Amino acid sequence: MDVRRLARMVKKTEADAWVVVAGTSEVLQWFMQQKIPAFALYGRRHKMKIAGIGPDPVPALIEATRRLIDLGHQRIVFLDSLFSISEPGITGSAFLDELSAAGITIGSYNMPGWQGGVEGLYECLDSSFLISPPTAIIFGSGPIYFATLHFLLNRGLRVPQDLSLIVANDDSSFSECQPSVSHIRWSSSRPVVNRIVRWVRNISEGKEDTRQTMIKAEFVEGGTIGPVGGN
Repeated sequence: MDVRRLARMVKKTEADAWVVVAGTSEVLQWFMQQKIPAFALYGRRHKMKIAGIGPDPVPALIEATRRLIDLGHQRIVFLDSLFSISEPGITGSAFLDELSAAGITIGSYNMPGWQGGVEGLYECLDSSFLISPPTAIIFGSGPIYFATLHFLLNRGLRVPQDLSLIVANDDSSFSECQPSVSHIRWSSSRPVVNRIVRWVRNISEGKEDTRQTMIKAEFVEGGTIGPVGGN
């Protein structure tokens, strides 16, 4: 997601159109400024005049957050490099609003964000567990979830006895995990393919197409969440 490196790659690549997967707002804005036909598959596309498709995770995320609160969790962290307390986006704002509605004081602790890849993630985790360790973490993606599992293993923490975990996304490997992973899922393959094909057809015919499509998502409770433990 380095815009300068991306710009060099795009200029060297012969392509009529681009599908940008999980693009940051900076990346999507760059494509719009170049007037290059681009389609936003997931990513920070909201409020931008760019065609795209992605899930509407807000209702499912609210349900997941309320479930954690009902289980007694107060120290809940949302981990995603794209979201921070200063730039929570629509999804992050819904999470923070739900905490506030439950009387939980919110701050950077609840949505720290980070930069620097895996190294930045582990620095963020070290900081989060330094004084007031979270009792529940919501992850923005499967890779962040699996990377954090190694961190927890090295600290001797058990899931869900010591820590409850939810992934605000789906991953094909979840079906092979025990305990089953609590996560948010949506039907993506056919709606995504159909929408991108329609977009390609429209721009090939010279039609303007900046419509954004939202896919309904649902919260799937698995074995990675439980009541607040005694640790």
